[in-house]
Amino acid sequence: MARKLGIREAKQRAGRFCAFRERSPNELLEKLQSWGLTHEEASSLVAELSKEGFVDEQRFANAFCNDKFEFNSWGKQKIKAHIYTHKLSQGAIQEALDRIDPEKYEGRLLELAKSKWSKLEKEDSMKRKQKTVAYLAGKGFEMDLIWSAINKLSSESL
Repeated sequence: MARKLGIREAKQRAGRFCAFRERSPNELLEKLQSWGLTHEEASSLVAELSKEGFVDEQRFANAFCNDKFEFNSWGKQKIKAHIYTHKLSQGAIQEALDRIDPEKYEGRLLELAKSKWSKLEKEDSMKRKQKTVAYLAGKGFEMDLIWSAINKLSSESL
C-alpha cells in the first residue's frame, strides 16, 4: 500500500496535477483521496486550491465543451453525457454548452453530414439517410438539426 501523503505534500502535488491540464473539482477530489487523504481533508484542500485558482468548475466546463466540440467534433448531447461524470453543476454545464457558436456548430454538423453522405454514394437513398442519421446521432447532434442537414443534402443530390 502506498504511503499516505501529508497535507502540505498533497497540496504541492495537487498544484502540479492541476497545472498539467484543466481538472474538475471532483477529479481533483478523487485524486487526493487516492493519495490517502480522507474525504474531509481532500474537500478542504479542493476548496483551498479553488480559492487560489488552481481548479475552477466553470473554467473546466468551458475547456471540456470547447475541446470535445473542436477536436472530437462531438455534438452537445454527447458532450453533456460525458461531462456528467465530472459532477459539475447544471448551471456550469449549460453555460459552457451555450458558449459554442451556433453557426460553427451547424457548420460542423453539415460538414460531417456531407462527408458521410459522400462516402455512401453506392447506397440507395433510404439506406444512405439511415446511415448518415445514425452517424450524426452517434456524434451527439440533435435530431432536428440532423434531419435539417439530411433534407438539405438529399435535395442537393436530386
